[in-house]
Amino acid sequence: MSAQNKWDGQSRAKVTGYKIFFVILSTFGLSPAYFILRFVAFYYFLFSKPNIHIRNYFKQVHGYSNLKARLAVYKNNFLLGQTILDKVAVMSGIKKAFKVIHINGEKLNELTEIGKGGILVSAHIGNWEVAGQGLNRLGTAFNLLMYSNEKEEVKEYMDGKLKEKKINIIAINEETKSHIIELHKAFTNNELVVMHGDRYRAGAKTLTADFFGRPAKFPAGPFVMAAKFGVPLCIVFAVKTDNHTYQFSTEEPIQVNKVRGENELERVCQELLQKYITEVEKMVKAYPHQWFNYYDFWK
Repeated sequence: MSAQNKWDGQSRAKVTGYKIFFVILSTFGLSPAYFILRFVAFYYFLFSKPNIHIRNYFKQVHGYSNLKARLAVYKNNFLLGQTILDKVAVMSGIKKAFKVIHINGEKLNELTEIGKGGILVSAHIGNWEVAGQGLNRLGTAFNLLMYSNEKEEVKEYMDGKLKEKKINIIAINEETKSHIIELHKAFTNNELVVMHGDRYRAGAKTLTADFFGRPAKFPAGPFVMAAKFGVPLCIVFAVKTDNHTYQFSTEEPIQVNKVRGENELERVCQELLQKYITEVEKMVKAYPHQWFNYYDFWK
């Protein structure tokens, strides 16, 4: 991703990197992979242009000095690499690699008992995929909603591995709208759809609200879907607390009635967004180095 003021719908990861670390993890385990990652993270720290945005985030949101912000950027890059490796480790079948502490886990039981399916909306903080592996106890399928141009070779590689874990990928296709049909099927089957609510692509519908005291745009998608389908929305986060531990926290499911008119839709979506932002700000304050948005979030 080049330096820019909006996200381009693609991740920074390359499929070759996934495959290399997949072999390392499968052969040697997590600790050697983390050691190699330190050098990879240092390379990105030195040469990745989008780091200027994450450095500005540390200075403007958390009040870091220039030096402290630069050091924080390296830690942020390293933690991002760790979360990617952790995801690959789980997919490669390393058993008992991570301990997951669930906060308010019973709230997800309440969500599935409603019987209407639901939306789990998170943010690019930590790594929900690792902590989410323990949610099979709910007895329902999970669907990841992601953009169809998310570096296709990475998507295909990850899709194959995720299918082994009974997690389905629904690709957003703005032209055919085929994802709407898949979402309807998922909710009808009482399945959960997992989305992020803190990135949008050019041309996508957005909502604007204050985030850390400054106006920022957020994708309307998660909130519009909850309102149009009339399914509950639940805000979840999974943050890394040490090398082998994640904390998965769940907020109270928000009951959302199906709306009809555009005015009501706008009001409901704005209310849902405000609840979401409140929780995201709490997590960003608590885990500042695990915020992984590498573009000018406020512009």
